[in-house]
Amino acid sequence: MDIYKLKWTRLQYRIFSLLCIRAGEELSQREIAQLLKVSPTAVAKSLTLLNKNNLITIKKTKNINFVEFNGDERKAIKLKQAENLRNIYLSGLSDYLEENLAGGTIILFGSYSRGEDVKNSDIDIAVIERKEKPLKLKEFGLILNREIIVQFYDSWKNIHKHLKNNILNGIILAGSVEL
Repeated sequence: MDIYKLKWTRLQYRIFSLLCIRAGEELSQREIAQLLKVSPTAVAKSLTLLNKNNLITIKKTKNINFVEFNGDERKAIKLKQAENLRNIYLSGLSDYLEENLAGGTIILFGSYSRGEDVKNSDIDIAVIERKEKPLKLKEFGLILNREIIVQFYDSWKNIHKHLKNNILNGIILAGSVEL
C-alpha cells in the first residue's frame, strides 16, 4: 500500500488550500475559478471528491453554489493544521525566526497551530528564553494573509499556567522544551 500516493488532483489541492486560507468565508464556484485562474466547470468537477470526504460544504441556491471549508469535520481540521504548518515553512517565516532568534525556543500556538483559525485570525508565536528583538514580519503577514503576533518571555516561570498550557500544546518551530 502506497501511503504517499496523492489522492487529489492539483486543482483539488489548490481549492482546499484556498479554502483553508479563507476559512469561515463562503466563496462561489465562480469566485474560486477566478482566484485560481481556471474554468468554473473545472472547479465544479473538482469539488465532488472534497465534498464527498466532508472537507467542504456546498450550499446551493437557485443558480449559485457557495463553497466553504468544513470546520466541523475532524479530518478537515487536521488537514488544515498540516496546511497551516506547511505555509509557515514555505513562506520562510520559520527560517527567518530561527535565524533572528537563535538560542530561544520558538513555538507556534493558538488557533492557527490547531487548524481552527478563520479568515481574520492571527498567528501567535511564543519565543521563550530570548530577549525581545524587533522583527520585520509584514512581508510574511502578507504572504500568509494573517497578522503575526510574536510574544517574548524571559523564562517558563514567568508565564501564567493557562497560557503556558496553551503554548505547550502548540508546535515547536525551533529549540526545545525541558520539563
